[in-house]
Amino acid sequence: MIVSSILQCLCQMEMASEAVDQFKNFRDLGIFLDEVSFNVVIDALCKLGKLEEAMRMLDEMKGKKMLPDAVHYTTLINGYCLHGKVLEAVNLFKDMKEQGLKPDIITYNVLAGGFSRNGLAQEALNLLDYMKSQGLEPSTVTHNVIIKGLCIAGNIEQAELFFSRLEDKSPDNYAAMINGYCEANHTEEACQIFLSLSEQGVSLRRSSCLRLFSGLCMEGERDKALLIFKTMLASEDGPCTIMYSKLIALLCQAGDMRKAQWVFDTMAWRGLVPDVITYTMMLNGYCRVNSLQRACDLFNDMKERGIEPDVITYTVLIDGHAKSRLKRAKLDIHAWGSKGEIQHPFSLWSEMKKMKLVPDVICYTALIDSRCKSDNIQDAIGLLDEMIELGLEPDTVTYTALVCGYCSRGDVDRAVTLVNEMSLKGIEPDTRTMLALQHGILKAKKVQFHH
Repeated sequence: MIVSSILQCLCQMEMASEAVDQFKNFRDLGIFLDEVSFNVVIDALCKLGKLEEAMRMLDEMKGKKMLPDAVHYTTLINGYCLHGKVLEAVNLFKDMKEQGLKPDIITYNVLAGGFSRNGLAQEALNLLDYMKSQGLEPSTVTHNVIIKGLCIAGNIEQAELFFSRLEDKSPDNYAAMINGYCEANHTEEACQIFLSLSEQGVSLRRSSCLRLFSGLCMEGERDKALLIFKTMLASEDGPCTIMYSKLIALLCQAGDMRKAQWVFDTMAWRGLVPDVITYTMMLNGYCRVNSLQRACDLFNDMKERGIEPDVITYTVLIDGHAKSRLKRAKLDIHAWGSKGEIQHPFSLWSEMKKMKLVPDVICYTALIDSRCKSDNIQDAIGLLDEMIELGLEPDTVTYTALVCGYCSRGDVDRAVTLVNEMSLKGIEPDTRTMLALQHGILKAKKVQFHH
């Protein structure tokens, strides 16, 4: 029992290879391995695609006077189906019956799902008829694996036809169709089913709602995602934390900070505490639309709630300062004020160091860019030297920030030297680097011409 539990634990942690190795170690040590242990290793081998080795386990069991049962055969059938070897799965099914073992509902579900996933819709339907002839009634799970399998195979029309012919459809059947549509990137149809059920007062499992919601967010369907979100708000369970985060990310990316703030506030009203990732997404959203004061207020709120900013949070704020279109003088004095205190981006940098946060290349680059835009090129060079001393390799973006800084000061020679240095280090200048350099050269020529 202990051995099988260890093997099962490894498989549950998606460590199939380690489970197989442990099984072999136990076997070499002469430790008794029961039928459950063999089934676990058969399943692990199937997941690893080692089907022939998995088959040999049946022979090994027989050699130890163990009789493989329906569970072992079903595990193997599932393995062959998952790897598209349906013919071999059918042969195993036949062999199983010849051994006097009676397939149960799970065996039929596995085979039905295998047929469906591999484009054998008619064979799946024939299997249902055969089940009934053997005195077994297809369950909701049976219907669902066929719907899901057909959708995975791209047979949407057949899945819809099969679904439409089901009598007394359960919420789980509808959920399977929604999941199937999402699998096939037909989120419009999935959304229609969801909203129709909601109007009828039928609730679906949160996992299905999340699947649909995630699909809409990935496709950038803000309005539909918001509609699903609001529908979930009216339900008994309400949206989960992941839904809030995904929707906030989508709205911030689109620059719709009014709605993003509403979702963020709703999260707090519902008693869900936003984490550092959610706060950082909001801060980034406000920085992207140049609402630095709102970002400042939110940053202070974050710290007052006891949520510690991380390197990414500080990088977002420093980068927001550097890229702002507001007047530079105003930014340097007021952008990150906290309760009347003046806080420059370098104050954020100092704050990071006090918290013993280790800056990465992106963070250094943001600060270098900030110093260049503030015409503090010597500070920027100092930061470049500091990051190199720490073993961090500046990238194209880092060097481009410095090139832009030199060009804005009219120091084209140093900008050219820096571009050459990039090339020597094997760092390829990108389009932005070369455009900045060209702009700097043209600007310098105009100045010379006027003189």
